Amino acid sequence: MKQFTTYMILFFCVFFWASNFIIGAIFGQQWEPIAIAIYRLVVIVVFLGAISWRAIVQTTVTRRDILLLMIAGILGVAINHYSFYASLQHTTPITAALILACAPIVTSLLNKVIYQEYRNFIFWIGAILSFVGVSMIITKGALIGISIGKGEVLSLITMISFALFLIIVNDLSHRMSAAAITFYTNVIGLIALLPFGTSILSQQNLQVTVPYWLLLIVSAIIVHGISNLLWNKKMKEVGSTNASLLLNFEPAIAMVLSAIILNQLPTSIQIYGSLLILIGIILSIYYKKCQAPKQI
Repeated sequence: MKQFTTYMILFFCVFFWASNFIIGAIFGQQWEPIAIAIYRLVVIVVFLGAISWRAIVQTTVTRRDILLLMIAGILGVAINHYSFYASLQHTTPITAALILACAPIVTSLLNKVIYQEYRNFIFWIGAILSFVGVSMIITKGALIGISIGKGEVLSLITMISFALFLIIVNDLSHRMSAAAITFYTNVIGLIALLPFGTSILSQQNLQVTVPYWLLLIVSAIIVHGISNLLWNKKMKEVGSTNASLLLNFEPAIAMVLSAIILNQLPTSIQIYGSLLILIGIILSIYYKKCQAPKQI
């Protein structure tokens, strides 16, 4: 029951992250990508600092932890946030969500290489099915003539940076609280972006109407503040690979939200691909407990 509750919490984190594709597309019509990333990170840092300041100041870190925090902040926050918002100016929210759904496979491969983490045969069948589903949707079922645009490249950068971020956070979570990890990585990410944010105080960025600013603040707190905090806290209970499998729900959620908010209905290929993704998730999660073969 405890594990089920953990997966449900992780699922709601994924739901809010999926909504961020729609919100990001809306923001892209109002601000530049670098401005969106910096504005939201400022809100996130202030929010996390206000609710978790005690856990943050009491955290002790080693030199190795500082190095990992810096890498996680630059890769998983600075690069990830900028590439995410930039990609939504060149591709659709659904396409961006589908590419990010490949993160479980990348995370699994990296965990296998770095930690020699065992995964049974059925797990890999599930992961492959998910990958096939994602590929089907991205290519619209085409076998040849595949082209990748700027938006897709930026989405790939978002996906890879997030996969690396998951692995680093999983390592740090054994020694640091989720609050401290989330706060410090966001601070580092914000600092890394500031030198490139010379336009954040421009009249064009500041004259955006109040409703958009309110949406920016509220969504930043929920999507990148509370959700990230819960994810970092609960991920260590199931492992980064298993937790990242739930990211495969993002395309389906993004398609539903796109239909409701942006009036973009999914195609039949997208629906079939999403079913393959769901089957892959079920196989990967429910057969993950098979033990590795005994060494002779």
